[in-house]
Amino acid sequence: MLYAIGKEDRKIHYTCPNKQNLDIMLANSHDNIANYTILQEFDMKYVSRITYVDGKCVYNNKEYWTKTAVENPLTLENYSEHEVLDFMGLPVTYDRYIDEFNNNINRLSVLDGIAGEVEYNIEIGNEFISLFREECVKTDFISITPLEIAQKLSSVIGLVQTGSFREAKQVLQTIENDQFLTPERVQKFIDMMDSADVIEYATKEDFFYTAQDNV
Repeated sequence: MLYAIGKEDRKIHYTCPNKQNLDIMLANSHDNIANYTILQEFDMKYVSRITYVDGKCVYNNKEYWTKTAVENPLTLENYSEHEVLDFMGLPVTYDRYIDEFNNNINRLSVLDGIAGEVEYNIEIGNEFISLFREECVKTDFISITPLEIAQKLSSVIGLVQTGSFREAKQVLQTIENDQFLTPERVQKFIDMMDSADVIEYATKEDFFYTAQDNV
């Protein structure tokens, strides 16, 4: 939930579930967000779990949550017509979808430059590790042990926890498949990291440093 506090009177003028709603209310009132201090109350105490909507990976995806989901909202009336799955492939309730819709909009709409993007990736990276651990808890390991999985993924986990999704993806693609790390599961992890990565990487035009071998 967002609260718009007047900078002059220190009173609550607007209360909205997400940034988009707040922008609409301000526009309709011919008001300016610069007149307010925006405070946020996080009412979702768990990690984002929604991974697929109608077959497309939308895990913490900025384009989906701040644009597509706003312009084409899933309503209670049409929700049953859509397939919304969490990272375990289980159906997501409408209430859960709305909770994540509001929470993800708020998290993604306040990103500020590269520092904010890196900080966000680190936050999501640690949430991703929590989901991965949950998947391990739900797995009956027979031909391979959790310790063996941890050893195989140690470098990937370290990169994910620092928000380095691009690099983690490259390492994941080199790991040998096994009974747990199936091609399908590895691809799911890659899709989730691709979807959640908000870092706008530098291009040739705006590189600041050049790394090269000594000649």
